[in-house]
Amino acid sequence: MAPPTSPEHLPDAPVVALTPAAHAEACARDGDVEGAVEGFRTAWPVVGRDPTALLEVATCLRVLVLLGNTDRALDALLPRLALLRDAPDGVDRAWCVTTAAWVLRHALRLGVAPETIDGVPTPDLVRDLTTRADDAATTDRRTLDAAHADDLVPAEPTLPPTRMPAGTPPPDRTVPVPADPADLPVIADRVRRAREQVDPTAERAVRGWLEARDALLPRLSTAEEWAAAARLERLGALLLDDPARVLDRLEDAAAAAERAGDVVEAAAVEAERATAAVRRTLLEDGPDAAGPERARAVTALGVLEATGDDAATADALRWYALTTRPPDAADRLLHAAALHERAGTTARRAVCLLDAATALLPTDEEVARALVEEAETLAAGVPAVAGQAADLAARVARARNDLEAAEAAHVRALEAARGHDRLLLGPLLALCDVLVERAAWSRLEPRAADALAMAVRLRDGTSLAAAQRHLALAYLETERPAEAAELLEAALPVVTRRLPALVGPTGWALGNALLADADPRRAEAAFATAAAAFEREGRLVEAGHSRHRAAVAAWEADDTDAATAHVEHALIAARMSGAVEVLHQASLVRAAVRAATVGLDVGVAELDEVLPAVARFAADRGEEEFDVEVHEPDVLRQGAHLLARGGRPEEALERLARAEALVGADYEIVLRAERGVVLVEAGRADEGVQVLRAVLPALAGAGLHDERVGVAQVLATTLDELGRPEESDETWAAFGPDA
Repeated sequence: MAPPTSPEHLPDAPVVALTPAAHAEACARDGDVEGAVEGFRTAWPVVGRDPTALLEVATCLRVLVLLGNTDRALDALLPRLALLRDAPDGVDRAWCVTTAAWVLRHALRLGVAPETIDGVPTPDLVRDLTTRADDAATTDRRTLDAAHADDLVPAEPTLPPTRMPAGTPPPDRTVPVPADPADLPVIADRVRRAREQVDPTAERAVRGWLEARDALLPRLSTAEEWAAAARLERLGALLLDDPARVLDRLEDAAAAAERAGDVVEAAAVEAERATAAVRRTLLEDGPDAAGPERARAVTALGVLEATGDDAATADALRWYALTTRPPDAADRLLHAAALHERAGTTARRAVCLLDAATALLPTDEEVARALVEEAETLAAGVPAVAGQAADLAARVARARNDLEAAEAAHVRALEAARGHDRLLLGPLLALCDVLVERAAWSRLEPRAADALAMAVRLRDGTSLAAAQRHLALAYLETERPAEAAELLEAALPVVTRRLPALVGPTGWALGNALLADADPRRAEAAFATAAAAFEREGRLVEAGHSRHRAAVAAWEADDTDAATAHVEHALIAARMSGAVEVLHQASLVRAAVRAATVGLDVGVAELDEVLPAVARFAADRGEEEFDVEVHEPDVLRQGAHLLARGGRPEEALERLARAEALVGADYEIVLRAERGVVLVEAGRADEGVQVLRAVLPALAGAGLHDERVGVAQVLATTLDELGRPEESDETWAAFGPDA
């Protein structure tokens, strides 16, 4: 049979009740994006974990493609491809393989598909799946084709993307690639003026020259053309990453300057060549090996300054200071700023002041802050510099732990760079960092979404991963763990390759998202990844927390061996780092694991020893006093849970009563509810019903929704078993999930 779907959109489909997945597909085809997303979110957590729900899985994949999220459809398809391809008898295989082929075809179109899948080139696999669909079809072909029509697939994604589309970013060149040598003097003059204003079009024009140089160099004839080529060659060399290529290109620039007879340009090229030689020696031989090269560079800079071209000298000084990091870098940058002041190139003077402030920030924050303020004044009206100045002001504020001022400065940076995506992305991600530190989740979400969209437009995979992480944190902290996990899983491989310092935090967040989404097995793996990353960095406190959470996840997955291993690692990290809280939490988990693996009495005895042992540990290390009384109710409660689960309810009730006597407010209400549940489980149903009846209004009044629904379920079930169905129904109506 065909999968359940909306008959008004798919001709000849059988009329059946719409499942959540089918409802989502119908909404997607009607243009009801919110309904489609809601339906998918309802269906996927269930069908995605059911290896037998193949038609529903295929429906969900189509929904994602119809939402413009082929990347997510591909992520969901790949681990299930074999199941869909080899669907068992009784399942309409044509639907499964047609949908799989459709997803892969769109993934190939967008450039997000892998080149091969299980060793088979992806285009060949699509052809094979299409053939299988034709052979297996038992449904009218029109129905299959209508369900997989391309005309409703949008160009832009609805949900945040998980993969970077292929291709280059949209063109952003305002200066054309030169086609004739006579164009070069005009372009070189435009570059000079654009650089004076720190205009991004300068770099784009130089890159245009780099595309055309091989064709144009043999055609140069006049001194003016050679002089322009020398300048463009020199500036183009500075855009290259390989020091050897930089030196080679500067050799060509020197030859061009000589052909032109341009003394100033020749001196500028020589200063850049000397700086490049210092860089190469530093990279090859280490920081102490560049003495002679530095001396030659300083001499070359002096020769350039003697020509009287203050702006060219300042630019060369700045490049030397930034790329070779001499001990007097800040002084040289301030000298460059003074030269720009004399030359009247105000925007570039502001840039040099900001560079000097950056160099001074670790050692002289007050001077650095004054330089930033001066630069911000000078940079008014110059987006690139104003944004850089505000961004550095934010860094200064963060160094003072003034996060409010940092956020305001980052917002100024964004306002200054408005309309320039390449200038906006860095400050936008930095603002997201500050918003995370401030736990400003409602403000973080739209900013992170903007950063994600911008990274996709610019085809910047590293920034995409950073933005995915930020948006996921906003989702996680606003109780959307499934959405958070999707983005974090997409970001983690890129973070691992390109942002290794974020592997630990990303794995930690992913573990929390998966655990909140009731997927403890994968949560354990994520926490283990985080722990390993923190351990590599020597961050033992964070490693201990991650191992503790991995142990909790393994415990929830009923894997006591893994829980034991993780908790032992957590305890070692806690003792080595002196992390009292990690020792406390990990010791509690260890007691629970020991109760399950060694014996209930052993586990309970170890549990009772946790608080005194942690208090001694804290005292021995001279830490703040560990308050045993604060934590005693939690330990009593955990002991009660272990005893109740172990079939010793009377002892459990005694511990719960002791815990109740130590607390108040919501905690006391929860403990009272748990006491009622244990009474029911102990066979004392009448007493339990009395306690649960009394506690339900209190749970409702305290806004404890999940606890209220859980207790209502226990009470309603108990009343039904006692032969009181009307009271059961009344209880469920009054306090169940829809109350």
